[in-house]
Amino acid sequence: MNEINKTLGERVKVLRKNLNMTREKLAEKADVSPRFLADVESGKVGVSVTTLKLLCIALSTTADYLLGLTNDENENLAIAIVNKFSMVDARFYPLLNAILEQLISLQ
Repeated sequence: MNEINKTLGERVKVLRKNLNMTREKLAEKADVSPRFLADVESGKVGVSVTTLKLLCIALSTTADYLLGLTNDENENLAIAIVNKFSMVDARFYPLLNAILEQLISLQ
């Protein structure tokens, strides 16, 4: 088994489960079949660059993390937070900024 495929599969599976996402839902977002995604998660197959990008978007992570080039799970959290902020109505940006400033001051 290819080490990159194994790492990719393990990380996809863990992130998917952490997001409480079914394999079917992630497969739909990545434009692949659930069977193919199962093979990815088991490390049997690799993915195309296009599928890698779609997995990164769906799992709010980076290609570096999925491929094992970085182990920084906090980076994933930061990406997820930024993605969630992008879904907030711009009217709330000042409030979000104030909340972040308060959190930073607690350090």
